[in-house]
Amino acid sequence: MNAHRIAALCLSLAAGAVLAQGSPGTPVTTVQRSPGGIEYLSGGVGEETRATLESRQQQLPLKIELSTRGGEYVVADHVDVLAGEGRLLTVRDAGPLLLMKLEPGTYTLEATWNGRTERRTVRVGGGTQTIELRFPE
Repeated sequence: MNAHRIAALCLSLAAGAVLAQGSPGTPVTTVQRSPGGIEYLSGGVGEETRATLESRQQQLPLKIELSTRGGEYVVADHVDVLAGEGRLLTVRDAGPLLLMKLEPGTYTLEATWNGRTERRTVRVGGGTQTIELRFPE
């Protein structure tokens, strides 16, 4: 094997290691579980990874799409899920798609990107739903 092929192989392996660790905006292939038991997936940079996440929406029925008002997807600094008992979940470097499974009830979503926070109250019940959080540009 020549030096160029060895270098390419090393770069490929290094990139795979970064992806496996779940770099910002990159979906983790297994569902994450918060200490409170909330299951979620975050990622979706690129069409292929968005499709991968969207294929899991039956399993994780609440989908949050993070974008600017102009429609450009963003990775939020963090997304918080709050309920009457306080903060249930914080996902750092969240999105642009965030899928989660919450018990039926009312929750407040807070997403922060570029110094701006968007809030939305959502009612979770049966079935899938999509919430769009759009930030000013």
